[in-house]
Amino acid sequence: MGALKPLHQSPTAEESTPSADCLTLYDRYGGLAYGLILQIIPEPEQAQRILIDLFSSPQVKVYTEFSNRVSIGIIRLAREKALAARPPASTKSPTVSTIAVNDTTDKLVFDLSFYKGHTIDEIADKMHLSRASVLTKISSYFKHYRPSQL
Repeated sequence: MGALKPLHQSPTAEESTPSADCLTLYDRYGGLAYGLILQIIPEPEQAQRILIDLFSSPQVKVYTEFSNRVSIGIIRLAREKALAARPPASTKSPTVSTIAVNDTTDKLVFDLSFYKGHTIDEIADKMHLSRASVLTKISSYFKHYRPSQL
């Protein structure tokens, strides 16, 4: 006789936790992920689809366990999903023609690597730099733009 649950009883923690945790993650990190996705895919509608796919994917459920590295995991997943959703035409060799006035070589190298998904070797070949120089530029970009509170 005890097989039916009373109507006034709330769902168990097991039944409500996954979706509630995903919504909490979305509330906390949705803006961060969306901004990153927009840097890679500058079309808002497609970026929103990728964002929804990100927070409904099974990979994001790993971060519902109150990990201390949630933001890093969300950033990685958002980047992976956005790079995977790029149109094939944008996967060609890196282009250096669209440099903003205030961009440094360090920022350009970082953008090509992180936002465009080009390998270190591709960047080195296109920009006529050594592999070590490309890695040094990425490292110096992090050192220069790193918040002083870390």
